[in-house]
Amino acid sequence: MPKTKLIEDQRAFSSTADALFFLVLISIATVILMPSIMAERQYDAAAYTATQDFDKHLLSSLLNSNVDDFEYEITPLAITGITIPENALINDPINTMFGRQQHHRTFADMIAEDMVLTLAMDDNGTSRYINPIAQEHKEKTSDVIASYLDARIGGRYDYHLQANWEPVEDYPLKNSISVGITPPYNAIRQSSRITLPLNTRTSRDELFVNINDSMLEELHNSSNSTKFSAYHEAFNTTIEEASTSTAELITDIVFPSDYLRSLIRQDITQRTETVFISNPQDDNEDPEMLIAEYILNYSMNTIYGSSSMPAELNNSIISIIEKEIIERNQQNIATHLHNDMDQKINEAVSQMVNSTNINTTKELRDVQADEIYGKVNNGYVDITLSIW
Repeated sequence: MPKTKLIEDQRAFSSTADALFFLVLISIATVILMPSIMAERQYDAAAYTATQDFDKHLLSSLLNSNVDDFEYEITPLAITGITIPENALINDPINTMFGRQQHHRTFADMIAEDMVLTLAMDDNGTSRYINPIAQEHKEKTSDVIASYLDARIGGRYDYHLQANWEPVEDYPLKNSISVGITPPYNAIRQSSRITLPLNTRTSRDELFVNINDSMLEELHNSSNSTKFSAYHEAFNTTIEEASTSTAELITDIVFPSDYLRSLIRQDITQRTETVFISNPQDDNEDPEMLIAEYILNYSMNTIYGSSSMPAELNNSIISIIEKEIIERNQQNIATHLHNDMDQKINEAVSQMVNSTNINTTKELRDVQADEIYGKVNNGYVDITLSIW
């Protein structure tokens, strides 16, 4: 057969050379650009760390700095919806009677006071202030916080401060402060916690008395039915005690009976009868007494659904009202805790009944009792500052 001649084709060599040349260019570019890329990442990391440090320092500075001047107005007109023009003749006398000024207090004090003073009931997304005539306090608190942050940040960052308080976890009675715009997911966040000025607190030891170690040890060798009944009753009593203690704390805030009694003692020396501001009959009524009575009248009728208040306010009636408010709050809180915890308690009781080890029984008790305690031991405010 005749020999065929191979056709020379150098295209493959040319493509290989082009590929090698391209890889060389990439290598050179990498060598040139790598320091810049690494430096940029270092700059980003340094900026992130600096922002974290600044946010931490800013939150600490805010909480510990003093408010030089803080003024707000506690006025019964807030509940009636009546607004008075700034130049009205009646405006100055009202401000004189109900205006409040505070000087040289820390922001932490102001926030804590606001959480207590403007406590509100959440009603299907609508907040109803327990003491509605003090709602301007929240507006002024938000204003002074915003002014401080604007001055310190100077436009370098956007910010958002959030403070929350729930006397009972997930209960409709709560309070919050929100200053600034909604933060993005990647905002730098720093958190802190401040204690509230509360006179009473729920005691963990008092709750554990209802289901203590001695009780568990005595019941350990009893029949399952006996243990089942006793454990359930003990946990129910613990919930009742927790709700009562918290109801007393809330009532102490909403209805300061000792303060009212002191006002009555002062007022008795001036007149023989007290009248609600909704139907004033005496121009010499003490403004503080008017405020206290109006708050009491509003809270009892609007928040707690009680019957109309009596026309005469005295120590005996104050005791009756205080007891009624505690009972109403206690029932509502107990119902809330039962709805939230009964299923877990039932499961824990079943495990405790079947446990053959007393230490395991105590551990199961601890988990549930501590959870009850945790839901009502909220005597503090969580504060988060975000910047970006």
